[in-house]
Amino acid sequence: METKYTGPKILLLIVLLLTACSPIPSESVTVRETEISEGPAAGEVKIAAENTAEPVASGMEATIPMTEVTMLHSSMVGRDYRINVALPLNYSKNTSKTYPVVYLLDGDLLFGALTGPTRLLQAVNELPELIIVGIGYGMPWDDTGEVKRLRELDYTPNASPDGGAEQFLKFIQDDLIPYIDANYRTDPMDRTIGGVSYGGLFPLYVLFSAPETFNRYIAVSPALWWGDRMIFACEQEYADEHSDLPVILFLAVGGLEEKQYPTSGMVSNLVEFHRRLEDRNYSGLEMEMMIFEGETHHSVFPGAFSRGLRSVFR
Repeated sequence: METKYTGPKILLLIVLLLTACSPIPSESVTVRETEISEGPAAGEVKIAAENTAEPVASGMEATIPMTEVTMLHSSMVGRDYRINVALPLNYSKNTSKTYPVVYLLDGDLLFGALTGPTRLLQAVNELPELIIVGIGYGMPWDDTGEVKRLRELDYTPNASPDGGAEQFLKFIQDDLIPYIDANYRTDPMDRTIGGVSYGGLFPLYVLFSAPETFNRYIAVSPALWWGDRMIFACEQEYADEHSDLPVILFLAVGGLEEKQYPTSGMVSNLVEFHRRLEDRNYSGLEMEMMIFEGETHHSVFPGAFSRGLRSVFR
């Protein structure tokens, strides 16, 4: 287990801006709608972006190649989720190959930011080819009040009426993962989940309630303060009954977050959490933690998630 401290990754941020959602100058993108006839999502409409040979229309929105979108209903949670899927660029060339899947929370905001840099790292063999699944709500982030309400409902444990992580986990286990496995060539033995803030807290909730759901976990700037640090109690309950935790875990936080949110203890809580897991000496646990100096709660994601993927797939 290792703790590292690093400065800002300026080059990575430049690459992010250049690659995340770059348009294709000689091609346009059409939208394809198909009704799914098999699998757990039978009857759902899948919307796929396809490249065509037609010239790009003036004013057309930039689209990420080899991505698909579908709305998936959860009867457990009682609402629809927008599911963005990014396939490896060579997905159609090798029809027998299966791929690890990375499930990304806050997909409405972060899906595009992750897809381009991840493909770059795949192209230079710093990451394996991956399927990225962004889980979102299909609403703009300028509606911050509603987005915040839904994130709190889905990503926080059930310590209060606002916590709905148990139901959201059941949606992932019973609806989303079966849908992805039925419609794409996935490796069912290689799943990763990751997120930021509340979205970084939820993977840790899964880690101590159903760790077998995923093989790799990425928690960036997790809201460990939530519910009077309830996640520490979740870890204690797990430790009381288990001596092993066979997963790969990456933890990260921005070095400026402690000052940015002094009552939340973003850095100190994560350092304490990491030390606690080290002291447990769980069998099978591989773990790395990094503090990204000079980064805030909102700027840390690009470099931290890129480093997190390389850490858990090393």
